[in-house]
Amino acid sequence: MEMFNDYDLKNRLNNIMWTISGNYNEEIEGIDKYADYSKDLAIYYAVKTGARQRYVDWNLIKRYIVYKMKNGVNPDIMIPFVEICADILVEDKLIQERPGITDIRNRGFEELLERFLTKKNNTLIDKVRYAWVFEQMGKSVQFDNNIKNILKDMKRCKEAKDTKELIKIINNIFTSHFNPEDDVYEYEENQIIDELEIQDLSSNEENDFSDFLYEELFKDSEIDEGISDRVDQMSASLLVESLGELSKVPDNNINKKVFIDEETAKKIYDKISYYYGKPYISEEESKNIERKICKNVHDGCRVHFTDGVLRTNCDNAFQTKYVSRQKENNLSYYAKNPRVNKRNIVKLKQLIQRTMTAESEITTIPADNGVIVSNKLWRIGRTRNNKVFNKVLSNEKGGYVVDILLDGSGSQRINQGRVATQAFIISEALTLAKIPNRVMGFSSFLDYTILRRYRDYNSPISDNRNIFEYYSAGNNRDGLAIQAVCEGIIKRNEENKIVIVLSDGKPNDIIISKTSQRKITGQPPYKGATAIKDTALEVRKARKQGILVLGVFTGKEEDLFAEKYIYGKDFIYTRSIDRFSDIVGTFLKRVIENY
Repeated sequence: MEMFNDYDLKNRLNNIMWTISGNYNEEIEGIDKYADYSKDLAIYYAVKTGARQRYVDWNLIKRYIVYKMKNGVNPDIMIPFVEICADILVEDKLIQERPGITDIRNRGFEELLERFLTKKNNTLIDKVRYAWVFEQMGKSVQFDNNIKNILKDMKRCKEAKDTKELIKIINNIFTSHFNPEDDVYEYEENQIIDELEIQDLSSNEENDFSDFLYEELFKDSEIDEGISDRVDQMSASLLVESLGELSKVPDNNINKKVFIDEETAKKIYDKISYYYGKPYISEEESKNIERKICKNVHDGCRVHFTDGVLRTNCDNAFQTKYVSRQKENNLSYYAKNPRVNKRNIVKLKQLIQRTMTAESEITTIPADNGVIVSNKLWRIGRTRNNKVFNKVLSNEKGGYVVDILLDGSGSQRINQGRVATQAFIISEALTLAKIPNRVMGFSSFLDYTILRRYRDYNSPISDNRNIFEYYSAGNNRDGLAIQAVCEGIIKRNEENKIVIVLSDGKPNDIIISKTSQRKITGQPPYKGATAIKDTALEVRKARKQGILVLGVFTGKEEDLFAEKYIYGKDFIYTRSIDRFSDIVGTFLKRVIENY
């Protein structure tokens, strides 16, 4: 993008907006907010902003949404629904008047979409928005018939001559597609689906709607401030921006930071051992590690290395009981298929041993130097073949060491038995194959990343049963956990160092700070693009140190892009965690043969 003086750029964009809207008294703050991404997008935003002012009465829209809220409609469904409908109307009128804007829009959209690290099409409304934007660009996106039918009806908004007609069309479409039985909104933060309780609209609403417009909408009743702010934000942004998360995370007020006083913070830090088990390294060692790895986006974070509550004489009876019960559940899951699991252990062990044996074979070849072979000396001076020596080719690869890092955050709650079983199979096979291995789980609690060690590199095989203590809770700060694990494995003498990470590909954590003294200024929340980029950076740093890092992805298919971004070619996607051990076996075979 060509560089403009900030004032000149804003002036040009405001002139474009004024030309479209016809209102020369209005000046939009942040009219140039898309300029850093794309010149075309900045121009399109100015044009679209002017068109929105010209064609839509946003105060009327606010009153309509407030009315629907009073009738029990969830604003988290209603507001984005209205946003798409208004966009359809404005876009149609704008293109009819200025068809040349289509090319500018499409170029701007393409440049913005390239910056997305993650896409958002989890909920029904997300998918409708996604389908509409890509239809504008002339691209095909596959969604089910329900999405297609909703979007088809929403495109009737083009027929509206003014905002009152637009609201009538919106209301008819909304009531025909959304009812109390529809499960249309998913709260991603908690990984649960909330049942919507949308109040039934009366059977005569269609007949009464005209009366509502005049009696309810136009009277000077107070508009809810929260709804007003959300509609203002909606009318001042582009629909395409909602499709994903940008690699450049804007500084905004949705940062999830919790501030606590110094005294409370000290109590919390003193309780970490109480909740998760006493540390197996000294406080000084922990601080040394934190000084090395708790930087940049992890500034202010801490790490806690523990063997867990069951093996550190923890006096937290509740936590001990909880982990003991989960261990029993994990063992019960393993016991459902004991023969299959034992067979998988033997199969994986034999695969590793065969591969290592084949790769460590000593090969002897004829050569013109090396160890002399006495029965070949007669060839000298008698034949052209003067290779009377043997050269020994050794394939010694310097040994192997493996770290298995298990995502122990709440997102793995439904998979706890599967994860523990598969980790046990892998560790058991590695131990039987004489490969040192360590198994750890990681999760976050407050500003601590907890690393629970189930077995260490040289632990006896009996310690493998500690893996069944695995449980999931809290958040996950993948980048920091990978750094912490690499701090240990890099000190090993083995030449081939391997870290295998089982994760859902969605690093997500909340920063906890103590008042303003410990406020982490300027740091975005550890989620989305920020977390993905950080984890990818730590994976690449580990590889530069000679550590092979494999990502085993167990999340949703829609999050595959993030996993590919993090691990590059060394990642494997599996729909079933039950295949974890098979995947690791294949990977180890490839590593032993090719590295």
